[in-house]
Amino acid sequence: MRMKILAITVLLGLITVLTGLSSGDAETSAQDKGIHGYSVACFDTSVITYDNFGDGIDENSVFEFGSCGKTVAASIALRLVDENKISLDDKIKPFLDPGLITDDERMNDITLRQLLCHTAGFSPSYELGVDKKIYSDPGSGFRYSGVGYIYLQSVIENVTGESLEMAAKHYVFDQLGMKNSTFEYKETVTPYINLSQVTLYAFVVFIAAFAVLFLIAFVVGKITKFKWYSFETGTLVSFVLAGIINIIALLAIMSKVTIVFAVYFVLAGAFLFATRKKKMLFRIVIPVVTAVILIAGFTVPASIPVTGDLIHKDANCAYTLRSTTHDMSLFFRSLMNRYESGTKATKEMFTPQVATDGDNSWGLGIAIESYEDRNTYWHSGINPGFQSLFVIYPSKQKFIVVATNSDNGLEFAKERAWHYLGVNGKWDIVRNQI
Repeated sequence: MRMKILAITVLLGLITVLTGLSSGDAETSAQDKGIHGYSVACFDTSVITYDNFGDGIDENSVFEFGSCGKTVAASIALRLVDENKISLDDKIKPFLDPGLITDDERMNDITLRQLLCHTAGFSPSYELGVDKKIYSDPGSGFRYSGVGYIYLQSVIENVTGESLEMAAKHYVFDQLGMKNSTFEYKETVTPYINLSQVTLYAFVVFIAAFAVLFLIAFVVGKITKFKWYSFETGTLVSFVLAGIINIIALLAIMSKVTIVFAVYFVLAGAFLFATRKKKMLFRIVIPVVTAVILIAGFTVPASIPVTGDLIHKDANCAYTLRSTTHDMSLFFRSLMNRYESGTKATKEMFTPQVATDGDNSWGLGIAIESYEDRNTYWHSGINPGFQSLFVIYPSKQKFIVVATNSDNGLEFAKERAWHYLGVNGKWDIVRNQI
């Protein structure tokens, strides 16, 4: 009997080591950081263990993995290289959609390899449309770029003759049994965004639009001596038009916080209606209610639940990957196998292509950080309301995948990786080395 108890104790101890932190410690750490849910997958040699926290969250819960999708896209591109459909040093221009090609002569010099390791010279920005400008000579140095991966997506789609989603299914998802993974829309766990960020996202366009419209209304009123409408009418018209403009902007750019703004809009509108016959009160409703919201939003250290995307975004390999820790563990297990016995193209993936500092470099679609003459291979993902991290440590036959539904999740993810892998990694993306 004592031997059985000892064996069970040892087994529980091993499980604790495998998961890096005890479940209680991890949950406490998450709560201290304002994290409402996470899912962690830990792999050691041949065993995968999971640790989950949050309402209804488990290893099959869908999170946004953001930029971690770049590694999946790189894996697809390298499969195309294996099939001799394109080579790493081929120029990409013949494989691009015409709308992505500019008159810059340097466009003729960009190669697939440069897209994969962020040396093509493109901008990191893609939120407000694709910035097609080339900021540095292709191959001259590292410049982390979401735009570069939009160009990579175009290459993948034109080489395969398929959409990104279909190519991902063909080369990755279906082959590995990743049944809950997609670059297209899929319902996720509830995201939590820091209140300060929600306030910024929800109100910046509204305030700017209201200020401009109100100024126009005031000037027109002065010119006409308020003959056709009163100060109050101008305020109301400006408020309604600014609200419509803001909602349209939010649906196009940050639809997750549209409901938050809608609540404010209804509340402020109700105050306007209630004070419509009390001129002095009516005139201060918008500035007072808005000021209260802004002060609270930027001073209260909290995160709040928001919706998923109300407007479904087009598949984009730079940031729209949605998956589970179970599915991602299948993908990284495959990468571990290919690291050991993969093709020449796969080995290039794990080979430093460009240095970012003394300890860090980039391979093809994956970051590389040196630790005591050993390498960890990693990528993080940051979308509003979601932060994630994976770290592969081939020398120890280990990897870890951490997904959170929080704006504060990356530091927690690093903490879990430190404990589990025994590596004090920085795992920070250098945004611009040039």
